[in-house]
Amino acid sequence: MTTPAPASPSPRRSWGRIALICALVLSLLGNAVAVGAWIRIREARAELLGPEAAAARLPGELRQELRIALRGEMRSLRPLLRDVVQAREAIVSAAGARPYVRGDAERAMDDFRASVDALLTEVQRIFLDRLDAKAVAGP
Repeated sequence: MTTPAPASPSPRRSWGRIALICALVLSLLGNAVAVGAWIRIREARAELLGPEAAAARLPGELRQELRIALRGEMRSLRPLLRDVVQAREAIVSAAGARPYVRGDAERAMDDFRASVDALLTEVQRIFLDRLDAKAVAGP
């Protein structure tokens, strides 16, 4: 009497391994999209601003110092940034108002420009203060 051959076990799927491979594929795809966007932004910037744009950049060390100075002045910058955001929201609201009133949109744009000017004035003060401190400290 012959005994039947045992049935081979069905292949087990490792769902953890499949999930890991899917996560890896999605991560690689996300990285590819990010790199592509970065390259396109660089190309667009070069196209819009021209080759002179790179020459007009501050040296990396000074940019880093200015970033630190701006972070240190967030108490004075935060309300100005909030004003810019609110003024922009007013433009969007005026542009979408029904009925649309041109004068309201113009006033909102003027307010936006004033808030941006106030922010830039404060950033300029911080920038110049940092340059003054650097000049006093010497090279």
